[in-house]
Amino acid sequence: MFNLILAADAPAQGGYTQMDLIMGVGMIALFGAIMYFMIYLPQKKRDKKLKEQMDKLCIGDKVVTIGGLVGIVANIGEEEVTIYTSAANTPVSYTKGAIQTVIPRNSESDSDKKGKDKK
Repeated sequence: MFNLILAADAPAQGGYTQMDLIMGVGMIALFGAIMYFMIYLPQKKRDKKLKEQMDKLCIGDKVVTIGGLVGIVANIGEEEVTIYTSAANTPVSYTKGAIQTVIPRNSESDSDKKGKDKK
């Protein structure tokens, strides 16, 4: 009797049923949607935020490069930014694409004021 139940569930020719194909396509679509919402959208938001920061970049802002170098912006060109990197004010030029984070001058003074208020 158990063999008859298993035989009834199996496809007639040994191939896939229409329901199997729908489930397969549905799983692929589900994984595609998950990848879109978990990988593509957050990256797009980060890129948009960095582009806005680069548009607002001005001399005196603190920047961090993709290599981890921290410096103060000294000169801004079309595709190149020159920063001072140390106490010796060593100038180094980078392309704008090499800048990972921009910390505006105003945010440093705001955080200093908040720190003084708490003390």
